[in-house]
Amino acid sequence: MSTRTITAIAVLLLAVNGRGEVNTPNIKAVVKPEKATVGAVLEYRVNIAAKGVSALTILPPEKREYYPEKKKEAAAQKKPAAGDDKEEYPAQYVPLYVIHSIKKDDRSDRAMTDITVSMQISFYRPGTWSLPEVGIKGADGIAVGYKVPTVEIAPVNEKAEFQEIEPPLELGGNWWRIAVLGLAIIAFAVAAFFAWRYVRKRLEERKRAPVIIPPIEIFLSEIGQFNGDSLIDEGKIEEFVFGISMIFRKFLSLQFRFDATDMTTYEIEKKIRRAFPRNLFDAYFDDIMRGFNMWDLSKFAEFTPTKEQLQASLAATIDLAKNISREINGVIPRV
Repeated sequence: MSTRTITAIAVLLLAVNGRGEVNTPNIKAVVKPEKATVGAVLEYRVNIAAKGVSALTILPPEKREYYPEKKKEAAAQKKPAAGDDKEEYPAQYVPLYVIHSIKKDDRSDRAMTDITVSMQISFYRPGTWSLPEVGIKGADGIAVGYKVPTVEIAPVNEKAEFQEIEPPLELGGNWWRIAVLGLAIIAFAVAAFFAWRYVRKRLEERKRAPVIIPPIEIFLSEIGQFNGDSLIDEGKIEEFVFGISMIFRKFLSLQFRFDATDMTTYEIEKKIRRAFPRNLFDAYFDDIMRGFNMWDLSKFAEFTPTKEQLQASLAATIDLAKNISREINGVIPRV
């Protein structure tokens, strides 16, 4: 048997698994849309599917921002005008593409390999470009290739004209104006790119910022869940006065930044005298203490308020919290 025949048989045996099924993965790569303009976000997907294949290594592109080689960049552009000392070209600072996100979705099981790599990518130079290749290696470390799709990128302003400005009737031979116009377009693209990155960063920071709920909204939400009218109708006086007292104490704690939930009525009174500005103290101190005194009498003394008194206390407490919140208008009083 010849050496060539032996080699062919060995390759065939390595490519077939124990059940006689070919282990070559089926790789499908697509990009949507296939035609777009500079800066548009594209969806690039690579799906690897195979039966009986395991230990695949997926290597996404390393560079999130890709710049072509400077030598190629310099060869593709016209040299600067005479007298210009700059050796670098502005276009080299504009990336060919930027990968915004990469996500790997592995749905494989023992019988089937099913992996999808998804990328969001934008191109910033006009032309027809190949998408970045996702590295795929088998258990033996040998790379598995696939057909990499291409995308056609068109400029946003195809005619490269400023609106409301008439271009010269004849541009032939006027290379200086052509160079200035080209540099202006490149500068605009660079500025747009960095402005877009700045806006995206600000939006991400805003999403991460904690949401602060005003104390009055927390108070009204807890009052709604408290259902005080039902407690009054059912004659659950102790449960009502304890609940309304704790909800109002929590409102004072959040609004004025001291822990009223763990204070006695006397301690709250002393704290209010120091924490409230003069206008709030004069307007609401008596009403606040009137509510606390009635709740304390109901809890600790042999005093049973009437149904009407309890209903009036509930309504007065709600109005009191609303008025205090409206009076403050976002100003944090001294503590």
